[in-house]
Amino acid sequence: MSETPIHILIMEDDAGQARLAQRTLERAGYMVEVAGDGDTGLALYASRAYDVLVVDHQMPGKGGLEVLHTLATRGALPPTIMVTGHGDEAIAVEAMKLGAGDYLVKDVDGRYLTLLSTVVARVLYQQRLLEEKQQAEAALQQTLEALETRVRERTAALQQANAQLHAEIAERQRAEAALAQLNRRHTLILDSAGEGIYGIDLQGRTTFINPAAARMLGWEVEALLGQPIQDIVCHTMGDGTPCSYDTCPILASCRDGVVRHVLEDVFWRKDGTHFLVEYVSTPMREHDTLVGAVVLFKDITERKQLEREMQSADRLALVGQLASGLAHEIGTPLNIIAGNAELLGMELHEHRLGTAEVDAIIQHADRITRLIQQLLTFARAKEQPMAALAVQEPLANALCLLEARFKHQGITAIIDVPSELPVIRGRAEQLEQVFLNVLVNAWHAMPGGGTLTIGACVTMDRKVRLRFRDTGMGMSAEVLARVFEPFYTTKGERGTGLGLAICKQIIDSHQGMLQLESTPGVGTTLILEFPQADTTGLPPLPLP
Repeated sequence: MSETPIHILIMEDDAGQARLAQRTLERAGYMVEVAGDGDTGLALYASRAYDVLVVDHQMPGKGGLEVLHTLATRGALPPTIMVTGHGDEAIAVEAMKLGAGDYLVKDVDGRYLTLLSTVVARVLYQQRLLEEKQQAEAALQQTLEALETRVRERTAALQQANAQLHAEIAERQRAEAALAQLNRRHTLILDSAGEGIYGIDLQGRTTFINPAAARMLGWEVEALLGQPIQDIVCHTMGDGTPCSYDTCPILASCRDGVVRHVLEDVFWRKDGTHFLVEYVSTPMREHDTLVGAVVLFKDITERKQLEREMQSADRLALVGQLASGLAHEIGTPLNIIAGNAELLGMELHEHRLGTAEVDAIIQHADRITRLIQQLLTFARAKEQPMAALAVQEPLANALCLLEARFKHQGITAIIDVPSELPVIRGRAEQLEQVFLNVLVNAWHAMPGGGTLTIGACVTMDRKVRLRFRDTGMGMSAEVLARVFEPFYTTKGERGTGLGLAICKQIIDSHQGMLQLESTPGVGTTLILEFPQADTTGLPPLPLP
């Protein structure tokens, strides 16, 4: 983007959508003003010049098409983006006929806003190309006219003809230099783009590719030129289904000339791994003839991960609300049931009658009670105050609780936790619960015995790191992907599915990090990291 600020006028009657669009563009470095209807937008446009217009189709008073028609009749239509609703592609086509540079389809969840900055940059780029083309054509026309004049004047005198010949050569050199500079500028723009961009001909062979695309795909630019890109990049769907020439959206744009916007797909790297992408396949035409397509794509792996984390956070919040609302309602009658069951069991035992059914009632009532306590802990994870503490004490307390069970099951615990570790900022009771849950999981993972190694250190970025490594059964990739989901368990009746979800919430509330690595048949490694405490203003360490 040039140093001169780009001024954008948004015409949008939905104040919330307008604010989101304004913030999105301002974060991209643009100067943005908003008009709530078409008449206000026309008045603003008349009062000053804008570089780009973003016009909503449906507005009170003058709608988007009427605004474009009014500006077009004045001969003053700048680069314009028409925003339509889903199913209004005909409106977008009409807008393009009136001179709009591009259009966006407004979706329900506002995802179109993520494309807004890219589309604005594209219409500005198209405008620059158009202006440069017009300038080049004007210069070329001027050159031709000058050449014709010189040819006519050559008949006057040989000396004048020689002078005109030298002038022609100099002018041609300047034109060639200008054209070379224009080509270099286009190459620089292509090389500087952060998104992946490549072009293909009608046979699907790569005609150009920018460094960002080659880098994301793990190839060198030269290695991809002239190659059938479909066989290299998008030969297989994410589920393993082959992607044929007939079903490939990119190649389809070369056949029918239709722009295709794919929100989620997979591209394959040279090393055989794949990543999630969003891409737009735009047909290329030369003299109204299809010659190929241009594909603009970006890696959306991180965005999808954030979306999954947000969904998980929503589920965790719902669990917390459920715990707060139902714990009392379930706990009180459950205590009555368990108490009466114990009394009934005592009476049956006195009469030497079987107590299996009563024992089952008591066992399952205890299980529900533990689940309620976990739910309450989950809901109150952030309510307790924090203090400066050493991790050794809650870790030692948790190990002490399981020491006898480890010995009985043949599990050897190797502890390498330095006593001089820095203190962290946290809640001792909650950290003890985290450590206990981790140790219980390791105990369950090694029913035939094994080794549990616990180490601690300070990382390069001054975090306190604890590592728990067991030699147990390990977990598959499918299980590992779901272990932090509330109520997901592989332990059957022994598990509630809340242990690691609660641990994750507690660690997050400590501004820490929890990471799991596991290999089936080899074991599992769990890593915890905590920031060191800034002891200024914190409660003192409790007395022993």
